[in-house]
Amino acid sequence: MQLFAVFVLFWYLCGMAYTVTIGIPVYNAEKNLLQTMESALAQDFPSIEFLILDDCGTDGSMDIIRRLQQQHPRGKDIRIVRQDFNKGIGAARNRVLKEARGRFLYFLDADDLIIPTTISLMVSKARAFRAEVVMASYERVELYRQEPKRINYQHPDQVFLHGYDFPSYAFSRYGILQANIWNVLMDMQLIRESRLRFVNTNFWEDMAFKYELVNHVTRAVLLSDITYSYMCRVNTLSNFQDRKVVAKEEVFRNAATMDTLKFRYEKLLWRPYFSKWLDFVMDTDFYVVREALRQRDKIQPAVSDEELRNLLNVPLSVIRVLRFSSLKCWLYKLLSMLPPGLSMALIRQTDKGNSTT
Repeated sequence: MQLFAVFVLFWYLCGMAYTVTIGIPVYNAEKNLLQTMESALAQDFPSIEFLILDDCGTDGSMDIIRRLQQQHPRGKDIRIVRQDFNKGIGAARNRVLKEARGRFLYFLDADDLIIPTTISLMVSKARAFRAEVVMASYERVELYRQEPKRINYQHPDQVFLHGYDFPSYAFSRYGILQANIWNVLMDMQLIRESRLRFVNTNFWEDMAFKYELVNHVTRAVLLSDITYSYMCRVNTLSNFQDRKVVAKEEVFRNAATMDTLKFRYEKLLWRPYFSKWLDFVMDTDFYVVREALRQRDKIQPAVSDEELRNLLNVPLSVIRVLRFSSLKCWLYKLLSMLPPGLSMALIRQTDKGNSTT
């Protein structure tokens, strides 16, 4: 019996031998996958597991991975885990959480790029400050334009080491943290102890996870270093701008994903940053409604004023809104109670003079 226990312990420790797991969900990514993998395998940090989540695509993506396993000097560190069938990005990320053997986890999308020092830089900061998360900066490369456009999204260099300092900062202003879960180094012990999981959807699963994660983090580091290139292409799930048609289901599934945060408010109600958190969640719903109004002629089937107004539902009672939330949240509550046509007309007024983002 003791010998068996020693064997189990040895097996577990061997399985956790990597410092970092780079998790790469893959579904029909053949066109760009080799370049992504080359950027991952070029990391100057030695202890990395390259965990490839095969989400049952129909192209040659896994042939590329298997060739790298056989031919690349780091091929022995590439591990393929296959889903039973195509389950979508939320389920794929959850499988990565389950399978990761590294002390830290870093997500990389299968068509994006990272610089060679990405992991070494982030691990050094995690160790120096005993940080549970390290978030670096990135560039968005818009490839759907006539000429590619690069936009930098940079954090200020900051360290948070106490109590609710990090979530108070994260929710202090809308967009102060971007929605991405890639380019974030996460402590797997925190993930597992907090039982964090992605919403099983293809829409905004990263935003919902990231802002739930923030509520569990005490020690965090933000870096101004741009370590990641987010390649934004035509007709991707994250890009409405160049589409001729937007499915109505997509709009409402985006909102439904955020509702998974909205209706967890009870556990945060007494935290000092609660009103900031609620403003963030409601701001997200508001921007979904405003963007739907902007793109209304593209949405099929048609969406009604009532359906859009109902997205602005604040989960608190009127009494609790007055007690726990900001004036902005009270205005959202009011918009959700007005006749649909009037509510949408007021939102259109707020959008006058704004260009589509």
